[in-house]
Amino acid sequence: MDIGSNSIHLTLARVHHDGSDAPPRVEIMATLKDAARLAAYLGPDGTLSPAGVDRAVTTLRRYRRVAEEHHAEVRAAATAALRAARNADEVLTRVAAESGVRIQVISGADEARLVYEGVLHGLPEVRRERVLCVDVGGGSTELLLGENGQTRLVASVPIGAVVVTQDLLSTEPLRPRTVIEARRRLMKRLEGHRGPIEALRFDRAIGTGGSIQRAIRVVRARRTGDMRGDVNGHPIDTADLQSVVEALVRAGTRADRLRIPGIDPERADTLLGGALIFDAISRVLGIEQWTVSTAALRLGLLMDTWRRRAGG
Repeated sequence: MDIGSNSIHLTLARVHHDGSDAPPRVEIMATLKDAARLAAYLGPDGTLSPAGVDRAVTTLRRYRRVAEEHHAEVRAAATAALRAARNADEVLTRVAAESGVRIQVISGADEARLVYEGVLHGLPEVRRERVLCVDVGGGSTELLLGENGQTRLVASVPIGAVVVTQDLLSTEPLRPRTVIEARRRLMKRLEGHRGPIEALRFDRAIGTGGSIQRAIRVVRARRTGDMRGDVNGHPIDTADLQSVVEALVRAGTRADRLRIPGIDPERADTLLGGALIFDAISRVLGIEQWTVSTAALRLGLLMDTWRRRAGG
């Protein structure tokens, strides 16, 4: 279970391994998603509201029943929204008592490490490359530079698609100068990471999270009329990413955004925020192309949990 700022996910899986040196095979049996938007329930004082906790409890209670039906071991990890919540301890206590799910709030560094583990399982061909993995969530962005499964650099920045939308893009209709200012502020916020990353260098930039997955589907829909199919491992040029940003800006309002070919209605309000983060990172680091990975934190959690059970 992944309790994020934008959504709460469940992935039910069985891991198969024959004891050889070959990597284990993950059989995904079921996936569930609730667009809970917990970040939107964080008040001005930094506390998660009772309504937000109610939403989490209801969802996790339902997920717990699914796990019990399959006799599955449960691991629940929370990221930016609960990292930021001033009343996190109170929330965790109430969630455990009312849903039976004990949540582990993981650090930004641990989140980045688990994202990298998930990416390597989903894209094993990049293991020997030095890669920059960028995971844009609802409340934070994790950057990790890794090679051969080893972490060389990790950073967690408290900006995500929901945060950018709420803090920098809240006016509607959206004005171009608002987006220009948002981009400027994002680039300034990310500039401090340029030196350390450029000093280590990387062969490939890998993007994970809902924003870049939805962006590449918009690109596909605009080009071919087809937004279906697996996007794992597929490239998206920075120029195409910028074209998605421009289309969202031109749309101006939610009603107009929903008419964009390939748009996901659940992401219509926050896709621009996430795409702008990838756009800003591309500009700061000179990235011309991203590789999309659909495997990230949840697969990393699965593999980490299996490894712990196996004693590895």
